[in-house]
Amino acid sequence: MKKMLLSLAILLLAATAGIAQCDKKVTYTSDKQEMISPEGEVVNNKTDALVIDFTKESITINVNERMSAMTATIKSTTCEWKEIYKEGKAVYKVEFQKPDSGETSEGSMTIEAKEGKLQIIVEMARLDGKKIRVLVNKYEEK
Repeated sequence: MKKMLLSLAILLLAATAGIAQCDKKVTYTSDKQEMISPEGEVVNNKTDALVIDFTKESITINVNERMSAMTATIKSTTCEWKEIYKEGKAVYKVEFQKPDSGETSEGSMTIEAKEGKLQIIVEMARLDGKKIRVLVNKYEEK
């Protein structure tokens, strides 16, 4: 019984630490993005300078330091980090807002880490099943 209680306590602490990581302000930078078809094939590559800022409530996406950044309001978050930024993932259900028109689109952003390599998968309803894969060069907690 003691072992079971100890295991439960450790599990709760690990889960709390994982969720806390998703609440931090983090900036991700990338210089390579890929458009992925619904079948999982790369159909287009971009080499834009991209900066994505995550906060607890929102996400801001700046491409080539344009004046009009795309924003997304976070609706829900699921954290499944085994080791933050090294192994696991965080899924953000969001509502994207176009910078010029204010038009909105439902979607998600998933930060995935495998063997220490980070990528962000962007899915939007208006992409008709295509996804954008952002290959992360570096990240910085703030």
